[in-house]
Amino acid sequence: DLTPHFISEPLSTVQKPGGPVRLRCSAEPPTGRPSFSFGFLSHLENPSFQDGFVFFLSQYLVSCCPFASLGCSYPLADSLPGLADFETSVKAAVAAEEGGTAVIGCEVPESNPKAQVRFQVRGKWLEQSADNYLILPSGNLQILNVSLEDKGPYKCAAYNPVTHDLRTEPTGRKLVVTRSSSDGFHILHPLAPQSLAAPRHSSLMLECVVSGLPPASLRWVKDGRDALRKGRWKLLHSHLVTDRLEASDTGNYSCVVGNGSGVVKYVNYSLTVLEPASISKGLRDQSVAAGATAHLWCDARGSPAPALTWLHNAAPLPVSPRHLPAGNRLRIRAVAPEDSGLYQCVASNGVGIAQSTGRLRVLPGKGSKPVIVSPPASIAVVDGGDVTLSCSAAGVPLPVIRWYDSRGLVPS
Repeated sequence: DLTPHFISEPLSTVQKPGGPVRLRCSAEPPTGRPSFSFGFLSHLENPSFQDGFVFFLSQYLVSCCPFASLGCSYPLADSLPGLADFETSVKAAVAAEEGGTAVIGCEVPESNPKAQVRFQVRGKWLEQSADNYLILPSGNLQILNVSLEDKGPYKCAAYNPVTHDLRTEPTGRKLVVTRSSSDGFHILHPLAPQSLAAPRHSSLMLECVVSGLPPASLRWVKDGRDALRKGRWKLLHSHLVTDRLEASDTGNYSCVVGNGSGVVKYVNYSLTVLEPASISKGLRDQSVAAGATAHLWCDARGSPAPALTWLHNAAPLPVSPRHLPAGNRLRIRAVAPEDSGLYQCVASNGVGIAQSTGRLRVLPGKGSKPVIVSPPASIAVVDGGDVTLSCSAAGVPLPVIRWYDSRGLVPS
């Protein structure tokens, strides 16, 4: 099969300012020198070719165009990394019963990419869950089976894996351990309903931290039914976890806790599974007679719904009276020879990018009525100055343009 197609396409990446970004792109058949074109917010500096494509950029979007017959591949816009500072505020002490559960909160600052959280426990830094300490995806620290040895100060820190910046909160929290009592049970975290959005095929933990002795009964439900009935979900202590999200996991979840006295407490999650943009029905090659109307269809799907961008020969297609994009369709009125070439629809929804390519061939037509594509616009000029008015038209054969003023035909 000699039809060109991509083997590997550029992927999104995050890099610190001044550092190099390496994006790879290759296609088959591996003949001809690849070419670059840049769209949207692209800005390239000192590109270098090696093994397909290897190039360096400062930021934003780069397109990979190996062959004129294949079109271009677009990764998601590259972004610059960074890590904000912790907010300075006095934290209240945390009280926990001996043998129960405690939650040490951490308000993780904004970070790109997501920061890695670590805690200072008994003077040593804990970078991952160990023993009875569980670092939750929210950034909070859960302490299981609290003992008197766990009392004391705790601090959290955020680490950016790209910039290698490390921020430590200025004031931590103090854990106070009390003797157990029969004060019932409580949901320690989260304290309010949660709305989450996560990419399809990613892992996820829905957190639910419960305190109280004796332990209360706990169950998870999804849309009113047992959440564990699907084998992909399981319990990790009191949390609901899965290694691979699917689109069907979108829905409402509840952590329901009760005791023998009939007391029931719960916390709710609203989960949306994000799906990268994909093309369900792409462009096809077509031939249209000059002067006729061409219709290009591109059906895309994803969650959230993707937006479409149209390109002609790897360049963004400007909207004009003849080029009319609407939804999943591009209509080209009174096609002319300059409309021939490669068309692409690029679907993007912030989760992923997909593209489809089709070639339009304009055939000699029997004739079509002339269409004014770009009429002259009104303009104000200084008395005695020069003025230029423009007008373009399409049709087969090519229309002859004549100009008229208030006195009649303007001679050439």
